[in-house]
Amino acid sequence: MPHPAPSITQLADDIESHGNMLALLSDVSSKNLSPRAKIGLIQLSSVMIREFEDIESRFKRYRASLTPSC
Repeated sequence: MPHPAPSITQLADDIESHGNMLALLSDVSSKNLSPRAKIGLIQLSSVMIREFEDIESRFKRYRASLTPSC
């Protein structure tokens, strides 16, 4: 069963949220972090990549929903 197309507003909100988190990651200097915080940074980065892949997938479904079926 195909998933319904996500709303463009939800996609835009998710992209904006990820942009905010990426900005945070780019400002964090790993040399000033404790070993435990460095592990947390790696884990956060991994989660963000998986979530961004989900956003990409939903965006592809949205684009496909705009294409008329033949």
